[in-house]
Amino acid sequence: MGKYSVKGSATFDARIDADMERIADAVYASKFSKHWKALVLLGGYGRGEGSPMIGPDGEELPFNDYDLIVVTDSLDPLLKRELKQLEKKLSEAIDLPVDLYPYLDSALPKCEFSLLNYEMRYGHRVIRGDPKILDAMPEYAHDAIPLSEGTRLLMNRGKLLLTIKQRLAQPEPLTREERMRFFKFLFKADLAFGDCALLLRGAYDLSYVVKRQRLPEINLSGLDDSRAFVSAYSRAIDFKERADFQTLENGNVHLRFADTLKRYEQFFLWYEKRRLNRKFQTLEKYAREFLNLGNEGSPLKNAVHNLRTFGPCVLPDCFVHPRLRLYAALPLLLIKHADRDEICWLLRSPTGGFDELCQAFYTLQQRFS
Repeated sequence: MGKYSVKGSATFDARIDADMERIADAVYASKFSKHWKALVLLGGYGRGEGSPMIGPDGEELPFNDYDLIVVTDSLDPLLKRELKQLEKKLSEAIDLPVDLYPYLDSALPKCEFSLLNYEMRYGHRVIRGDPKILDAMPEYAHDAIPLSEGTRLLMNRGKLLLTIKQRLAQPEPLTREERMRFFKFLFKADLAFGDCALLLRGAYDLSYVVKRQRLPEINLSGLDDSRAFVSAYSRAIDFKERADFQTLENGNVHLRFADTLKRYEQFFLWYEKRRLNRKFQTLEKYAREFLNLGNEGSPLKNAVHNLRTFGPCVLPDCFVHPRLRLYAALPLLLIKHADRDEICWLLRSPTGGFDELCQAFYTLQQRFS
């Protein structure tokens, strides 16, 4: 096992070390650097499970985005704008997306118990600054991650499937770059199914090495052909550990998408029925219960979110978090014969065209993901 990946080489580690040094130098050369407490690498690279992409000549290249947080004592708008400009410059220089998220140090002890914060707390690497900066975050129970976090993950991965569906509806053939990106999205969806099943059974772990071992051992009763989900999860981990697109050159994106979408529809309903202890028979019936899909946020804050987003027309339903509308609408956008009027109502979209509904979903998902 390497420093940043499970199967990457020393050369791969050296490349990422050089990228991290370059990013840190640029961030700490900023005129706002007196505010920085630490620069922290998150995601797969941060926990040592990043994906090396195999190039045409067999070389290993970074594949995932670099997700970093800048722990700071200020969130001044000028400071945030500076980080946005640095993101753009560094992404162009490194030829890989670099995301720099400012995070207020005084907010660390009050971080909510979310899957994102759990993984940030226990799966990160400090690139520069205080090496124990994230110890200020709460201690999260490893077997008590809120199950709504699984629904949130399924929504965010389902958004990737919606992007594929929207593009495949267009007549133009896919470019090689699109094919690569869409295969990556499909693998991410299969990873989400396994992760959420483990979450549901209290068996979640940061490490995919551990999760691959645990998934076949947990109770998946009620999930048709559960072995297919386990196999797809293992294949997705294989790809994550060594992203070799050359083996996918002749793969049919349309067929792979249809297969993954079928699993998504089945798994989403299976998970939500168990999370909520309800007997939804169809995704349409699930969507009609959007007011009862969870207790996320506080009623007062939810009302503020809703009124700012949708205006007074949402008043009868203003005390539920807008994210519940996304949970309800996304499966309907993905299946073939959904009632578009119902999706319009859920998303408060003025028009019912598929592309317009997708855009309405993307806009809300960007705010409330």
